This record gives sequence, C-alpha cells and structure tokens, in this order.
Amino acid sequence: MNLLEATDKKIDLRKAADNPFFWWICFTIAFGIVAAMLQTDRSWDLRNYHFYNGFAAFYDRRALDIVPAQGQTMLFPSLDPIYFTIFTSLNDRPSLINILLSIPYSVSALAIFLVARPFARLGFAWPNLASTGAAVVGLTGASTLATLATTQSDVVPGLAILIALARWLHLEKANRNTVWTGVGMGGLAGISVGLKLTQAPLFVGMVLAIAARFATGKRSAFWEAFAFGLGGLVVFAALDGSWLWGNVKAYGNPIFPFMNNIFRSDLVEPAPWTDLRFMPKTTLMAVIYPAYWAFRPSAAVSELLMRDPRILLGCVSAVVVVIGFVSRCIRDRAAPPIGSIESLGFSLAIMFLVSYALWEKAWSIYRYLAIQESLSGVLVLAALPILFGTRGRQWLLSGLFALVAVWTVRTTVYPWWGRTERGPQAISVQLPRLEQNAMVLFLDSEPYAYLVPSMPNSARVIGVNNNLVHPGSPGRLERMIEAAVQDHRGPLWGVENPAVDPGVADVSLSSLRLARAGECAPLITNMEVGQPVRICKLRRE
Repeated sequence: MNLLEATDKKIDLRKAADNPFFWWICFTIAFGIVAAMLQTDRSWDLRNYHFYNGFAAFYDRRALDIVPAQGQTMLFPSLDPIYFTIFTSLNDRPSLINILLSIPYSVSALAIFLVARPFARLGFAWPNLASTGAAVVGLTGASTLATLATTQSDVVPGLAILIALARWLHLEKANRNTVWTGVGMGGLAGISVGLKLTQAPLFVGMVLAIAARFATGKRSAFWEAFAFGLGGLVVFAALDGSWLWGNVKAYGNPIFPFMNNIFRSDLVEPAPWTDLRFMPKTTLMAVIYPAYWAFRPSAAVSELLMRDPRILLGCVSAVVVVIGFVSRCIRDRAAPPIGSIESLGFSLAIMFLVSYALWEKAWSIYRYLAIQESLSGVLVLAALPILFGTRGRQWLLSGLFALVAVWTVRTTVYPWWGRTERGPQAISVQLPRLEQNAMVLFLDSEPYAYLVPSMPNSARVIGVNNNLVHPGSPGRLERMIEAAVQDHRGPLWGVENPAVDPGVADVSLSSLRLARAGECAPLITNMEVGQPVRICKLRRE
C-alpha cells in the first residue's frame, strides 16, 4: 500500500467515525449482545400490570375485572400493548425479546453521543471516543443498565425527550432555533410525558432551560419556551386525553387513584396515593441527597440496595457549568453568544438541575431518574474544561474523564430486578382447568395479574386485598367488590402466597364469607421463582 492509499484509507475511517449511523450500529450490537446474555424480565411491574394492562387494552377488560393489577390497573397503558405483543409473539424466543427491547437503548446512546460531541470537541483528545464514553457512562447506571430489556425501564418512554434534546442542542449550536422549532421539539418531548408521567420533570426542566436563554441575549427565548410547552401539551392531550376522560367517567378522577385528595373519587379514600417512602426527611438531606447513594449501598431511593455516583456527578458538574457561565458573563460583561459551548452547557445544566429538583419533590424514586442519569457523563465533559482549562490540556482532560468513567462504572451497585431463570419460554403459566364464567380472586398483595391472559376469556378477576383496596377500607370500591362476589353464581377460585403474605388471604376470605374447598394446587410458572403461589377452589360459608 503506497502513502496516498494509506492517507485515503485514514480519511475514510475518519469519515466513518464522524457518521452517526456508524455509532448507532456499534451501540446496537453492543447492547444487543448484553441484552441477549441477560435473563428475561420477571419484574414486579411486568407481573403486576405491564403484561395485564396490554392484554386488557386489546380485550377491553375494564367492565369485567376489578383492580386485578391493584392500583396500577388504571394507569395509562401507553407501551403496554406493545410489550404484550412482543412477549406473546416471541414467547418461545426469550433472547430475541431481550434484543428487541434493547434497541431503544442503542438509540438513546446515539442521542447522548450527539449531545456530548460538541463538548468533547472542546479540549478532549479523540472527541468521538470521549462522546462514546459519555454514552457508556450514562447508560450503565443503576437506573438504566439494571432495567435493560425489561418493561420497567424509564429509558424507553424517555427516549423521545432525549431525541428532542439532542436535536434542539444541534439547532441551538447553529443558532437556528425558532418558535416553530420550539413547537416541534416540544411535541416530540410531549410524547415521553404522554407515555409516562414520570418524564414531566424533564419536560418542565427543558422549558425553563429554553426560557433561561434570555440571559444569553436570546430575545425570543420566552416565546420559544412557550411554544415548546404548548407543543408538548397538545401532543400529551392527543395521547392521553381519551384515557383521562375515560377515567373521569368511570372513576371520577382523571388519574385515578393518584391525587384523590384533590379530585376526590368516592371509590377510595381522599388521599394522594403516592409512595412517600423515599422522600428526603430534612432540608439538609434534600440538599445533599445524591451523596446518600453515591458512596455506599443504600435503599434511600430504591426498594433494593443500590449505589451510583452518577447523579451526584451530574449535579456537581451542572453547578460548575452554571458558575462558569455566570463568571464568564461577569468577566466579559456580556453573555456568551448563542450557540457557544458555554450557552449550550448552561442550558443542559439548567434542565438537569430543575428536573432533578422536581423529581426529588415529586417522587424520589431512583428508577425515574434514568434520563437524568444518562446525561451525567455529558455534564462531566462540560465541567472539566471549566475547572482545568483547555489550552494544551487535551490529554489531561481525557485522562481525568477516563478516570471518572472507570470509577463510576466500577463502584456502581446494581439493584437487579426480578428476572426469570433461562428456559424455553419468556412467560410460562400452567393453571388448573378453570370453568367458564369462573371468578378468580387475588387474595393478597402479590402481583398476579400476568395470570389473567392464561385464563378463559369469560373468567372475571378481582383483586380484593392489595395496595388500593382491602377489607374494611373506606370508599365505594370495597362495597363493589363485596357485591360482585356475593352476586356471582359460578365457580370461585382464589390465588394466594402464604409464605410472603401469611394470614392475609385468610382475612380476605373471612371478610367475603368464603373458605377454601379442599386441597390447593401449586401454580406452575417461571414468574414465581422459589415462591409457593397456589390457587384454591373456594366455597361460600
């Protein structure tokens, strides 16, 4: 090979490395391999409502069943019909299910790569490699990697807002954002909020980040922020409007049972119905909350022990970026120009900090931080040049980022949610033969709704003692359940797990004046690893 050919080949490789499609292929292969190595989803969310709600959306079970998926029965199904279709169509190919569910991760990685690249090109050797590192850091966190190829992942519903961010920053760099691009990007981001309301803090954070560009001299910043918010609200209404109105007609509360202290449906008590276990207990704790799970395994914001420094790194880096932006304004007596790295970093930092603060105020449940977590590596890239400068320090900055990346990945403790043991099927269920027009009662708070698609279509399924309703609970829902059981004239069955919820099924049966009729049969399913779930024929007392 002569020198000219070698030079041409080098140029071709450089062009390939600058092509986003090349990186998407790399990310797709990498996440596909990792997903294929993992076991299939068996998370509480899949067993309780993702599988059932998808089934119910296709077969309209609202008028037949009564809260079989507990309080989550009334959630907007959004992606659940897609999940149900994937799991039922590819049930005999569990690895293929995992690979298919990993594709949103590769698209997210590409979006993060594109967000990171302008920052990586300022002061870092091998900017494409640094951008890849930011994507890897962001998507190997305790919230993201732990839920890879599961229905529990917030990366999937958050993908649209991540794409909107990448596109908006790209246009901002060229100073091409207008009111109309605000409408378009807002509509795209609104898809994420429509798919899952936990993405709302990110949406609000992006609105405020767009408005904050007024500080950089963007006179139309407020109008662009308004357009972004309006576009998002229109798309949200288009996606969720019918569901919200259906909840109003059926339950008297558009987001039943949540915020029932405001909407006051008479079905359940007028309470917020939110999980407050993970809220910070003091003001000081709220300020330094990310440090609680950054340096040691903690259950502060998760049902399972986890450790992850990414949110702490993101918050600290975002503060550094904001301080650097303000310092530049003071030093130059003028804001950095629109599209500069400083202004891009400022917008990203505002979005991150606002969305994190709203998350902490609303939920403090770590899984809902997936998109913020995925942006942590980008913020580190944005902060390092501010702290150490860029002139002649490419290798220093690259080395520091590599050290941060390695430390972050190595110290992460993952809350591995439930996964099945490897087998020929993703979901395997063997029930005893249920009669036509049977009624099946879920007698305790374990997640059983995934069983419903395996029952006869005429079977009516009721959750009688769970996170929404229980014997003696106030509200009309408990009386509806009692009346439905008393009026039923067909066979009765009960599902229970006496090892996990000892005595709870007995309380449920006693309140409904029922008793077990003879021996109970164990449920044979790969969804209950090591759990003695059983189904019992019931009789009236």
